Amino acid sequence: MGCIVGIKFDNKGMARNLAAVAIAVAQTFAASAASAQQAAQHTYHIPSGPLDRTLVEIAKTAQLPLNYDAALVRSLQSAPVDGQYSAMDAIRAALRGTGLDMVPTANGGYTLTRAKADAKRAAPPAAAGPAGSQVDTTLPLISVAASRDSGGTGFVAESSSTYARSDVPLSETPKSVSVINAAVIQSQADQSLSDVLRNASGVVTRPGPLGVPQYTIRGFAASNLTSDGLATVGSAPNVTPTIAISSVEVVKGPSAIVNGNSPPGGVINIVKKTPQADPFHEIQVGYGSYGDAQIAFDSTGAITKDKKLRYRLIVSGERAGQNAMGYDGQRNFYFAPTLQWKDSTADFTVGYERTVDRGPVPQYTLGYAAGDIYRNYIDKPLGEPSDHFGAQTDNFFFHLEQKAGNALTFISKGSYTRSQQTQQAWTPMFPLSATNGSSFFNFDSLSDYYSWSLQNYVRGKFDVGSVKNTVIAGWDFLRFNQYQLDTTTFNTVSVPNVFGDFTFPPSDTGHLAPDGASQYTQTSLYIQDQLSYLNFHMLASVRRDTYLTNAINGNGQFPGTHQNAYSPSLGLLYELTTEISAYASYNRGFQPGTQLRFGGGFLPPKISQQAEVGMKFNLLDDKLAITTSAYRTSFSNYNINDPLHRGFSLPVGGAVSRGFEAEISGQPLPGVNLIGSYTYNDFVQPAGTKLSVNLPKNSASLWATYNFRSEKLQGFGVGAGLFFASGQYVDTGSAYRIPSQVETDLGVFYRKKGYGLNLSVKNVFDRKLYYSSTTSSFIPMGPERTVMLTGTYDF
Repeated sequence: MGCIVGIKFDNKGMARNLAAVAIAVAQTFAASAASAQQAAQHTYHIPSGPLDRTLVEIAKTAQLPLNYDAALVRSLQSAPVDGQYSAMDAIRAALRGTGLDMVPTANGGYTLTRAKADAKRAAPPAAAGPAGSQVDTTLPLISVAASRDSGGTGFVAESSSTYARSDVPLSETPKSVSVINAAVIQSQADQSLSDVLRNASGVVTRPGPLGVPQYTIRGFAASNLTSDGLATVGSAPNVTPTIAISSVEVVKGPSAIVNGNSPPGGVINIVKKTPQADPFHEIQVGYGSYGDAQIAFDSTGAITKDKKLRYRLIVSGERAGQNAMGYDGQRNFYFAPTLQWKDSTADFTVGYERTVDRGPVPQYTLGYAAGDIYRNYIDKPLGEPSDHFGAQTDNFFFHLEQKAGNALTFISKGSYTRSQQTQQAWTPMFPLSATNGSSFFNFDSLSDYYSWSLQNYVRGKFDVGSVKNTVIAGWDFLRFNQYQLDTTTFNTVSVPNVFGDFTFPPSDTGHLAPDGASQYTQTSLYIQDQLSYLNFHMLASVRRDTYLTNAINGNGQFPGTHQNAYSPSLGLLYELTTEISAYASYNRGFQPGTQLRFGGGFLPPKISQQAEVGMKFNLLDDKLAITTSAYRTSFSNYNINDPLHRGFSLPVGGAVSRGFEAEISGQPLPGVNLIGSYTYNDFVQPAGTKLSVNLPKNSASLWATYNFRSEKLQGFGVGAGLFFASGQYVDTGSAYRIPSQVETDLGVFYRKKGYGLNLSVKNVFDRKLYYSSTTSSFIPMGPERTVMLTGTYDF
């Protein structure tokens, strides 16, 4: 069952009324079903706020047909709704003091009118059409869990929980922020974070030779992933199962308010699913190419009768026979219980995650020493089939929001993470010779990571005349420790012909010894003001970070460093019309010098700046969102690994990135849902750079689904996607070039009551796909054609 919220708009208020969110979950209700929904009791903890948002929340929770004129609720504030109510009683509670009343319609739904006492003093509202006459706007065919956790309408997300630390609507955010929600993730049958990020403009994924994917945003490494806004360590975020993800956010450019140690390209944040008051449970089973078998369970609901104490439990497991190159297949396990206490003034969540992952060496090819690359898949391991990268990560976290009156909220959240990672694999040292030969060396290491992350801030909301302010002031703390053990037995193997017969000794040498340790502490103070006056919105912040670093390696201890930095940010947005906004922003970022220079000392810090301008469009009653942006990002002191001295780094100068991006998401036509992006990125490094950062100048993506609307095909849908990258060079110079490429994906969906099936085919035409690389001895390749059939059952 869904809800129908029918809203009659005048031209002035069409796109701004946020109640249009609920139109996208419209289904036809029989009068008897509506009656049952009206009588059902639900628990609500909705504070006073914009009346249209409150009505949508009640209608979605109660699955109640509701129809009203948008002009009636404009600028009205709802009364708080806290407790257990029927749908009708909840709406009446929200309407207290608004001068509005709820009356039944002929089709079994409800509409809003002015209360009788007010009707005599005001002209009657324009008649609202019956709910049944509303346009059928069918959501993507996804599970209940994905629908509830998407945070918006279909493929459209309303806000970012990371940027500005206060659910600022994306339409009022003076910056480019990509949000890929659970609806997109499930419709594409995405299996990893790398799959999800194909939908974000400006993001390039590189499978790493040491097992951990590397991401770039606008040309710069996105090294600091966050989870629910908190810093992470190790590889666990990269292998978080998609059933546990509510959305993935990409905040473009330096974002000090999000992460003081701010990469110049931006920050990738994973938003996890949280407990819900109303119960639902989902079982997910999948089977695909290379014997890839998956099973997952997601369960949430209330523990107490008043529904204030809630839980969520997500368990997931995966095992594959082998990967496309013949290495032993992926294995992972995820276990995440969460408890939440939520009432009208307090929201306290505590949880635990365990992630265990064993990943194979990814598919790759090599260049030739004389130039060009081997343009085909290598179908056997260049090493031992058991070569792998393993990790076990335990994460404890909490999140507290405590209201102190209507205007003030205290937020505290933190996490403690321990991650142990192993690397046991053979990797090529050189490109292929004329006889297809190369040499390989072994990685055998163990890394222990520990981190404590804490955020404390106060959020205050107040008005000064017509000026609305949301002010945030806070303190962050991050402590990170790493202990490294490496093999004392480095082996090399020369293979005369990688396509012939050869054998490798085990990469596990059994001889590990301490090789280094590092400690990093960051404390931060910041203040931010989000200001709105009529059609004008401003977001300004300044952050001061203090960094302390210490390091030890095989050559002894290095003197620690103490660094400080201020990072200002300013963004302005003006609503030209109710559907179109223009914005401009300036951001500054700082990353401390933590890399060691051979011979002693740390490399200098890295400073970045970005200027960005753009336009935002919210069309078709907010069912279609478009963002365009142009930017210039500069970065000083780019550092790379020292190829001659393990554990040290080299400075290679700065870089400048200029580009243009466009993103679209939503429902342009009934039954059609799409998400797409285009990126032009011109990344320029100084002449004579020792290591080139090679990226496609042009890239684009488009994923669209269509749900059949005829009675005979009801419940069926299809999806198609195109993912394009232009040609690019590999390594320094022009000897190695990856051609431009297009990946085509297809999907077929079926959903009936609580059951769902999703048949996904990726790389339908079996094209040879290549990823960006900085070395000709390791050029990652995408998989050949793969098929995955996933079934879900909701109860």
